[in-house]
Amino acid sequence: MRLALALACLLAGTAAADDLHALVGLGPRPHDTPGAAAAASYIEQQLGAAHVIVERLHVGDVALPAIDVLGQHVRTAQTAHTDDPDLIARFGPPGRALLVMAHYDTVPTSPGAVDNAAAVVVALDLARELAGHPPAQPVMIAFTADEEGGLVGAEALAARRGDEVDFAIALDLVGGTGPLSINGASEFVGGSELRWLARAADRADIVLRAPLPHRVVSRWWPQAERADHGAFTRRGIRAIHLYDRGQDGEWIDLAYHSRYDVAARVDPAAVEEVERLLRALVAERPPPHDGDGFWLPLAPNVVIPRWLLLAFELVLAALAVVAVVGLARAGRRLPPERGAGVMLGLVAFAAASAATYGVERLTARGHPMPWIHDPARALACEGLVLAGALGLVTRVIARVRPWAGSRRYLAIAIAWSLAIGVALVAVGAAELAWIWLVPAAALALAPRLGFASIISVIVAALPVALVLAPAQLREAAWNGFLPTSVPLAGWLAVGSVSPLTALAWWLRSRRTSPLGTLGLAVGCALAVAVGATGLGLARPRCSALEFERFQLACERSLMWP
Repeated sequence: MRLALALACLLAGTAAADDLHALVGLGPRPHDTPGAAAAASYIEQQLGAAHVIVERLHVGDVALPAIDVLGQHVRTAQTAHTDDPDLIARFGPPGRALLVMAHYDTVPTSPGAVDNAAAVVVALDLARELAGHPPAQPVMIAFTADEEGGLVGAEALAARRGDEVDFAIALDLVGGTGPLSINGASEFVGGSELRWLARAADRADIVLRAPLPHRVVSRWWPQAERADHGAFTRRGIRAIHLYDRGQDGEWIDLAYHSRYDVAARVDPAAVEEVERLLRALVAERPPPHDGDGFWLPLAPNVVIPRWLLLAFELVLAALAVVAVVGLARAGRRLPPERGAGVMLGLVAFAAASAATYGVERLTARGHPMPWIHDPARALACEGLVLAGALGLVTRVIARVRPWAGSRRYLAIAIAWSLAIGVALVAVGAAELAWIWLVPAAALALAPRLGFASIISVIVAALPVALVLAPAQLREAAWNGFLPTSVPLAGWLAVGSVSPLTALAWWLRSRRTSPLGTLGLAVGCALAVAVGATGLGLARPRCSALEFERFQLACERSLMWP
């Protein structure tokens, strides 16, 4: 039995490699070109050889809706046309089916290995397997036309055959070296569906990821989904997008939509992984929808009811509110202190943030976002400038008026994180709100921890560590959710309010801090000098003109000849 299974896997791997090289060997396959026609013909031939009945769905004219996000007009309503067909195969009993889709077209400049020949290979392998071993549930496999033109083939499929679909899965950008991930899980995909996916991942012996920012974006703007599942989500049909999140150690793939998207960049292990997951999904019918869920970010394949997340965040928020109220009452019972207080502290922080922004722009050489090419270096350098400038400004103020108070700094640190967390819950982003509410609650407990309260101060930096992680920033810029008009100094300032005010409280409450010493002033000046020099010596990988034209894709030519 084991020998037969190993032989079957070997033969499947050989067929997958042959399919991949055959499709990529056709070159670019834009819709209504000989390349796209040859790809469709190849798919039909392979399915015919496996004795699979293939239906050709004529696409023709398709009405594409307008797309508006945050008041920005992304796409006007228009009519698209393609003569390329959708190719559909059905397996198992009649009924509303689990739909697996892979588009076979490419952009005009790319041979399209990861986007999207690898997904076509996976769908072909699944079809061959189901032809020999029919599934217990209805399954539909579709090879869609003209995805690159606006999900044209998927829009036609959803409009004309959507009533036959129970759950749709788009395979797009699979085969990269990044983690296999879920994208596009809208409000129609809740707790039962996520647990179904998690159970399948466990049976397939893989760890499936569900990036929290992607879940939030998919809930906020489902109309802006860029893979074929979006056509079904728009019509109220449960759908997701499976993809490998990035390549080359990043969460993006710089070869995307370029001539560098070649067969050698497809990871056979990643292809085999998504094939295992699909086999597991086919084995269990999608469950009925029964409320929302939350995919835990650290535990492998664990989903909890979303109300538990909301309850957890409510407890964190309550702790923070009680702490702020308690600090306010305690402050009223204490005699007033003369000296520089919170308002001057905020002025000092604003001045330090402005200085950091000024250094960022002076060293930018006209580039709108030079730091995005090396965000780790830029964050370190701008962090030094911000901290050093803040220290220098506070020393200048201290020469005129001594600093007074400490509790108010802690209250501000708690209130700032609390306000952001509560705002995120209010706008439906509970998946992200805990990143700010955990620091708020940790700081609320800080006065009871004695010297160990420094741990709460460290926890206050959680939003900076997660939200401003270099890979996160580059992915956000790659996907168009990081405006070039907002400087890194701005993001850093917003994230630094809580940790810096918490640190000010901790230092003031210790009564042994070196504030006011010559050594601190010299150290702050040195931090500004080192940070500014680091920014000045950095050379963006692309010129301002290249970045304006191609965004992060301008880095491609530096990676491959």
